[in-house]
Formats: sequence, structure tokens, C-alpha cells
Amino acid sequence: MISVLYVDSDAGTCKEVSAFLCGGDDPEIRVVTLASAYEALDRIRQEPFDVIVSESRLAVTSGITFLEVMRRVRKEAIPFIFFAKKSSHSEVIEALNTGATFYLLKGDRPSQRFPILRHFICQAVDQHRTKEALVQSERRYRCVVEDQSEFIIRFKADGTLLFANKAYCRYFSTTCGQIRKSGISGIPPFCQGPAFLLGLASLTRDQPTDSCECQWILPDGREVWQFWNTRAIFDDNGPAIEFQSVGRDITGQKMAEQALRGALKNLGIMNSITRHDIINQLTGIFGYLQYAQDSSADPGVQEVLGKALAAAETIQAQILFTRDYQAIGSAEPRWQNAESVVMRASGATDHPGVRIDCSLADIWICADPLIEKVFYNLIDNSLRHGRTVTAVRISSQETGDGLVIVYEDNGVGIPDGVKEKIFRREYFHNTGLGLYLSREILANSRMQIRETGTEGCGVRFEIFVPKGMYGKRVADAPAQEA
Repeated sequence: MISVLYVDSDAGTCKEVSAFLCGGDDPEIRVVTLASAYEALDRIRQEPFDVIVSESRLAVTSGITFLEVMRRVRKEAIPFIFFAKKSSHSEVIEALNTGATFYLLKGDRPSQRFPILRHFICQAVDQHRTKEALVQSERRYRCVVEDQSEFIIRFKADGTLLFANKAYCRYFSTTCGQIRKSGISGIPPFCQGPAFLLGLASLTRDQPTDSCECQWILPDGREVWQFWNTRAIFDDNGPAIEFQSVGRDITGQKMAEQALRGALKNLGIMNSITRHDIINQLTGIFGYLQYAQDSSADPGVQEVLGKALAAAETIQAQILFTRDYQAIGSAEPRWQNAESVVMRASGATDHPGVRIDCSLADIWICADPLIEKVFYNLIDNSLRHGRTVTAVRISSQETGDGLVIVYEDNGVGIPDGVKEKIFRREYFHNTGLGLYLSREILANSRMQIRETGTEGCGVRFEIFVPKGMYGKRVADAPAQEA
């Protein structure tokens, strides 16, 4: 429904306009007619209208004065249309400059202009309602933004600050005006300088976001950290025209990380010292047990001492396992040539009579630095338990999901009932801890291992490497070994 206030001292015209607008094709229009601007102002105080239509020449006062009161005194944004019988060019210009929406002349036969008037009314109301909806939307958006605890800033590609919410200004003890005056180069996230600007330059329509961490010293001297996520805003065809960055304080998180690193470092030092002392004591125990066993001729005593030596060896293996397990994840995964890793692992074992073939020369994997120990354990297990092993082969095959590195030997293989048990920590038969450790090392780089061989035909271990964690060396390697 559109409510129209029509102001005209000509009662006949009022009646005709009302009849036309309220009938015909547009029954959704309601019209109130009045003869003077004073009556109209009183009526507007009592009820709202969607649009005002007025003659330019009214009793007592003019339509221009009526419009000035609406726009400059009352600050009303209601669409205002002049439907005038006579008017000069200067009057039309003055009306439009004062804030008239449209200016329509009645002509000699006003009824012929009624359809145009109705069109202007509908168009003016649609535009006004759209504008009001945008204003309300912007107001709601601004309320949401201002109430956020995160920092929100908006700026142009040339570095001009467009907006900074209250949370940002409070946190950095500044105002939008001060920032615009002093510039943005010295405040987060812009204080990162070239690094931040290069991040902005790399944003595209396909990848419009970038994130970074930023360190800052507050005016009171406190050192703080923030995490910033920046989104580029593009026009229809050209480059980015604006950027919006949303940040939050991560100082507590950073302090917790530092505390955790300190605690882990201290724990590692304590573990290393304790492990070193235990191994030294075990060395003495081995010596005393071996001396006692060599000195005794009693078979029963020798049997007991043999069991004690075996128990000491188990303790030693478990202590050494804790050293290797502690090292998992202590360093970031890095790109390594797979064949070089295998060759280093095989070089650490004594394998006379066993040929090791590796066809991974062009394969690079992003893995834990301890990946070498995985292949060492596999080769060592083949030598220890394969019995009939004379050849080991390491190859690869690519699937739709990633890369599979295959380790095979021609030994006795592994029974079906223990294929999964061999990776468990409790399955300790000289090799249990090694394979358990291997699975943990691989898991740190999102890799998996399983045994799929056939008993009597040798082992077959399959190491799955997900996409993104491997590459083939062509003109340039995906990375260099660290």
C-alpha cells in the first residue's frame, strides 16, 4: 500500500487525482487531499505518508516554502513531487535544488498527465524504500561490526583508511581521525611493512584472502601479538579496490606456546639426563652379570643369570626407544629425497649377501626427519627375521589418492594373524617397538603403513603418502633437503 498526501487548493483537481489514483489499475494507492501546506504539516505529524504531491502555488504559502520546511527544518526525506499548473525554468531548478524528487507540469489537460504522475509516485516510493532498506542494512551492519570484540579495519589499495571499529581504536588507544592524520604504515597489521604489502599484492579473485601474525608494542609498553585475516574486495573487472582485515589478540596463546616449549625443553633435558644415567648403570649391570655368568659352573645359576641379562637387554631397548619416541615431532617435516633416505638407512645396516634395490630417485617426500629410521627398521627386520632373505626392493606407485611406497623382501613373510599386531607397542619380539615407532613417525607427516604380503613369499609393507606431501623432481626439486 502506498499512502499519498496530495496538497492543492483546487478542489476539483484534488477530487480527480484522488479518483484516478485510488481506482483503475492501482487499488493499492491511498490518497489524502488537503488544500494548504499548513494543513499538510499538521497531518504529517499525525500519520506517516510514503510520498507528498503538491501544487507549486498554494494558499498563504508556496510549494517551495512547504518543501523547505520538510527538508531543512524537519529533516524529512519523504519523496516530494511537484504537480504544478504553471512554473518558470528557475522555479523548477530551485525546487530540484531544494530537494524535490520530480517536477511535473499539469498542462492544459491535467487528466492526461495523471498516468505519468502515478508512474512518478510509484518510482519515487520504490527508490525511497530501497534507499531506506540500504540505510537500515548499513546501520545493522555497523552495529554488528562495532559490537565485535575482533578488530576490523577497511582500507583502499593505496593505503587510505576507510573504517576502523571501536574495538580496534580502543585496543590501540587511537581514533579513526588520528589514524587518518598520522597514516597507517606504523600500526598493525601494516607495521609488518613489505611482508604485509606483498601478501596483499598476491591476492586474486580465486584466492582473495591472506593471513599473518603481527607483533606490536602498545603505548603502555606491553608486547602483544595479533592474528590478522585480510580479504580483497574486487570490482567487476579490475584489480582489488578495497581490503578488509579482521584481527584478534593472540598474546595469551603465544605466551602459552612459549611456556609449553619451555616445559617441553626442560622435560627433554630431564629425560636425557635420566636416560643417560640409566644406560650407564645398565652398562655396569651387564658387566657384573656377564662376569658372574662366566665365573659360575652351576647350570642353574647360569640359567638365572642368562634371564637377568635378557631382562637387562629389554630394559636397555625400552630406554633407547624412549629416546627415539621423544624425538618424533620435535622438528618440522621437511622435503627429502626418498632414495637418499633409503640409501642412508641401508648403509647403517650390515647386509652381506642381501641386495637392496631402490627405484625412488625422482621421488621427494615431505616427512619427519626421523623417516630414515622407518626404512632402517624395515631393513633390520628383514635381516633379523626374514630367514631366507636375499633381496629387498623399494618402489612406488601413484594412485588417485596419493603415492604408495612399497617395501618388499623375499623372506618367509608374516602370518595373517599378526599383520596388524606387529605395529602394536605390546607386541614386542625384538621388532615390535621398532614398527610401532615407525608408524608413529609416519603419522606425524599424515602417512600410513600396513603389511599386505603373503606368508611364505616375503613381506610387503605399503607406505601411503597423501597428495601434497610428495613430488617428482623435474627441472627443479619441490624443495631441497635441509
